[in-house]
Amino acid sequence: MATKTLEGTIIKAVGGIFKVQTAAKTYKCTARGILKRDDKLYVGDRVVLAEERGTWYIQSVLPRRNLLIRPYVSNVDCLAVVISPVPQCDWVMVDKMLLSGEVHGIRVALVCNKSDMDHDLYDYACRVYGDMADVYRVSAETGEGIHSLGAALGGVVCLAGQSAVGKSSLMNALADVDCETGGLSKIQRGRNTTRHIELFRVREDLCIMDTCGFSLLEAEDVKDSELALYYPDFVRLGRCKYNMCTHTQEPDCVVKAAVAAGTLDEGRYQRYLTIYNELVERRKNSYD
Repeated sequence: MATKTLEGTIIKAVGGIFKVQTAAKTYKCTARGILKRDDKLYVGDRVVLAEERGTWYIQSVLPRRNLLIRPYVSNVDCLAVVISPVPQCDWVMVDKMLLSGEVHGIRVALVCNKSDMDHDLYDYACRVYGDMADVYRVSAETGEGIHSLGAALGGVVCLAGQSAVGKSSLMNALADVDCETGGLSKIQRGRNTTRHIELFRVREDLCIMDTCGFSLLEAEDVKDSELALYYPDFVRLGRCKYNMCTHTQEPDCVVKAAVAAGTLDEGRYQRYLTIYNELVERRKNSYD
């Protein structure tokens, strides 16, 4: 007798238990064999379920379109990076998120939350990143921009960013759910209230992942010598004197010239150097 199977999407994973949404219903499943290890399965994975004695389990994983390692999610169409004036925006983290989008071919959106507190954040994001990402100004508190944001998003969207920037509040507003929200500690650090990743269906053409906030994020595993190739604003400046210019110490560099002329944001360039040096150190340590 042939084993009965179904296809579905993992929408939640906690402690080796997976919630899988199929066309008809949601199943709570475990995994078998090599898939039993949690790090082999991710929210967003398309999987095949098989039935054994009335119990469903995950039999296999279908090919992924992409896989992010921080946050750990798969098959993402848009990476929506939520930022806010409080806690203070970590722009290096934003640049690393854009790098992830470039590496994996995922569209990136910058969602400037808490617009009722500050507009400077949105203005800077538009000026520096407007040619590379869609930028939205919203307030989960007042409702400003929420309808427009929801209408603009489509496919599988991953909300990511620091703790306490308002990801769960945005999720509540967009998906009409009741995710736990938190605030800031006395030293202005976010309290992480989301302890797992979950995928919510907002409408037929939109699913949103709520992810854990984080304070540290490693750069994608790319070669330091090739990092600049993933910076569209650097690439469109044209060619430097050296074909593989790293835009650090080389002469006749168009990127450094643009920074000096004020046509490329100096903060963006300094953050590039931070990420570049991080990749250099990672490469050196890999030889030890």
